[in-house]
Formats: sequence, C-alpha cells, structure tokens
Amino acid sequence: MAGADGDDSASMAGSTLGYALLSLLTRGPATGYQLTQQVKAPIGHFWTARHSQIYPELARLSAAGWVASVEQAGPGPRAKKTYAITPSGLAALRAWLVIPPTAQPRSETTLKAYAATSADPAAMAALYTDLAERSTRLLAEYEQDAERMRAAGQDDPAHPRFGNYAVLLMGIESQRAVHRWARWLAACLRTGRPAAYGEPEG
Repeated sequence: MAGADGDDSASMAGSTLGYALLSLLTRGPATGYQLTQQVKAPIGHFWTARHSQIYPELARLSAAGWVASVEQAGPGPRAKKTYAITPSGLAALRAWLVIPPTAQPRSETTLKAYAATSADPAAMAALYTDLAERSTRLLAEYEQDAERMRAAGQDDPAHPRFGNYAVLLMGIESQRAVHRWARWLAACLRTGRPAAYGEPEG
C-alpha cells in the first residue's frame, strides 16, 4: 500500500497516515468523520493530515485487510461507515511501532528563520512574536488537558489512554521550546543585537 501522505514507512505495505489511523482505531471503532476529528487531537499536537487524505487511506487499509467496515444508515442520503482494526492490521501496527522512524521533520517556520535577515527585520520580528504568543496560548491549553488526564489516571502506563498523555507531554515540551526560541529570535531581529538564548526580553 503506497503512502497517501507521501511519507512511506520502513514497512513494505504501510504509510505513516495509515499507521496513524490504525493507532486511532486501537481505541475502538470509529467513522471516517470521527477519525478526522481525532487526528486533530491528540495526534495533531505533533503530526497533521488533511481531511482529503483520510478516506482514500481508509480505502487502502480496507483493501489490505487491515481494517473492516460496517455500513449503517446515516443522517443524510449516504450510508455511514464505521471502521475497526482487524487482527492483521493490529499485527502490522505492532510490527511498525518498534521500527526506528526514518522520516525527517519539516518546518516552514524554521526554514523562514534560515533567511530571516533577507526580509524586513521588524516584520520578521512581528512574525516570531506572534509565534511566541500562539505557543503561550497552546501551552496553557495543553497544560489544562494534562491536568485533566492526570486526574483521570491517564498518566499510569496501565491506563488504555496513556499514549494520549505521552503525546500531550511531547506537545507541552515542544511548545515550551518554540516559545523560548521564537522570543529569542524576535528579540534579536527587533533590536539588531545578539540576545542570550532563553533570557527575558528587557
């Protein structure tokens, strides 16, 4: 099965998106719409997929025998399909999970920083100030979610949603790093002088 997201895994038959959907289905059966929403959070804390990619990938997973679907009458003219992971799909997911990742991260925000001095410094400073402010808001949301998860016992590795908690902590650490980096970069561009990394702006 070719990768729908252009990011083939080390497995012969899978794609990163396919394995992401299989991971979600380990939590229980879901419709395509529900999977689209679940990709936004918690997986969206670190990896995203477009809505237009979900259904073609589900069709490929079905053709591979890794998911099975049941049709029911939907609220509209179309039937509603509910998907569930199959034993072969679970076996494929288990095999993939222990393979070291080979995909390289890509960040447009970081790429722009590489050429930051080629644009107006004030405009670039504003760009990274906005990024720092956005990361502050996200960090507050993530930390509230983490507190709720801890209250529900999801920080226990035996909890079925421990993976959600682990992913959220990665999101928290990522946003902390983004905040420090963006504030530092904005300060350098705004003042035109070096700034110690991580220091509060004067």
